[in-house]
Amino acid sequence: LPKMKISAAISTALLAVSAAAFDKNQPWGKRDYNCVNVFQGIPDNSTVAPGAEINIKFDRKSQNCETLTQYKGSDYSLYLYNNPVRNLDTIKFDKEIAIRQHDIPEQDGAVTITIPSQEELGTVADDSVWYLRLSTSLNDAPQMPTLFNAAGPFAIRA
Repeated sequence: LPKMKISAAISTALLAVSAAAFDKNQPWGKRDYNCVNVFQGIPDNSTVAPGAEINIKFDRKSQNCETLTQYKGSDYSLYLYNNPVRNLDTIKFDKEIAIRQHDIPEQDGAVTITIPSQEELGTVADDSVWYLRLSTSLNDAPQMPTLFNAAGPFAIRA
């Protein structure tokens, strides 16, 4: 019986540790692959101000997904997520804000965005765990996978 209590305590501790560490490079959903290469954007663990302009440059030159390079990506989207947490095969978050929706052409390879105002961001429990997800879908590929890159965590503070 004492062994059972110890293993239950260890399991609980491991769950707490795994829940706290969000791996942004793991799939955010089914058929979701980290295949977008962002080579200019928001550095991890940095701080950006509300209203700041951010230049993002990207391509699909990723060694992870060579078999998917034959398929054209649809127009990209950008979303901000605050405090994403993985729960089995789903991602939950405290806040989601659409920055751009399906209007960034893949061939452009660049976009300039404006971080939302403090009013648009609202109040969150932790302003240091924002992630910026750039994504596209391959509508001509089997099972129409999504490709993404996630920057973060970073803080948004005035």
